[in-house]
Amino acid sequence: MDKRLASDGERSRHRIDEQRGFSILQLVITLAIAAIVSTFALVGISKSRDYIRLQNSVRQLASYIEKSRLDAIRRHGTSSVTFTNTSTYNVWMDFDGTGNPTTRTFSFEDGVTIISWPLPSVSFNWRGRTSACTITFTVQNSGGQRSWVDVSDAGDLTVNSDVDVLPTVSYSNVNTTGDVVSGTVSSGTGVHYNAADCGDDSGTVVTPPPITGTGTSCTMTGNPSALTVKKNGGSTGTLTLSTTGSGTFTVSPSGPGNLTISPTSRTIAGGGSATFSVTSNDRARGTFAVNFASSCTTVTVSVKVTN
Repeated sequence: MDKRLASDGERSRHRIDEQRGFSILQLVITLAIAAIVSTFALVGISKSRDYIRLQNSVRQLASYIEKSRLDAIRRHGTSSVTFTNTSTYNVWMDFDGTGNPTTRTFSFEDGVTIISWPLPSVSFNWRGRTSACTITFTVQNSGGQRSWVDVSDAGDLTVNSDVDVLPTVSYSNVNTTGDVVSGTVSSGTGVHYNAADCGDDSGTVVTPPPITGTGTSCTMTGNPSALTVKKNGGSTGTLTLSTTGSGTFTVSPSGPGNLTISPTSRTIAGGGSATFSVTSNDRARGTFAVNFASSCTTVTVSVKVTN
């Protein structure tokens, strides 16, 4: 009789334990896992929103550049899109169809800015062509995601693409003994790239002159003042930074996230020099400012990223 009572008591205790549910340790582990999953989800949502803001801003900008070009052709006049700061631009064109161009101001969405330098300005003439050979600039959001825009001399606009990459074309000789007059045949093997940068027709490479900054106790010179590197690590640009004055100066370079500058800092004695290298770490193209700052002065070097 006593054994049956003890057995019934044990079963009762088991039933009570089962009804208690999760232990405190199990509850803490469950909440921790839920918090981790929620954190990753929030980070993913935040990145997606930043990317959408970037794409919306670039699409709006591209739309107004296209409209501005068509307006210049339609009116047989001029139009322009000009940035006034890193997130705001003015569009000068005929908005209401009256034939009288006006200026309207537009802004990027939150966290989206131009990182190219100097601020771009696109002008179209009556043929819908630009006043420069190629205008390339990069837009970035607060999460570091980037998008770049090309406007060629012919007025062609592309986003995140290379308009100067042409398909392979085979050439064949024209028979001048038939109906084609020999004088109308033009020879040549060159292909015009719509987004190719204008260069010196003589083929002479022009080295940019040094740039010098002057402070209260020293001068600092960057040579050359401009570099050209290929996108995505295709090439490396180097420059020499020299100082004059007494004492030592710690020079710290800074630039946009699409550029890698090495070393991250150098200590240069007065009268000495140091070499820095710059490479592109993604496909973003354009011209960017790299600042070399010391306690004495700052020198800004222009870095152009090309194909």
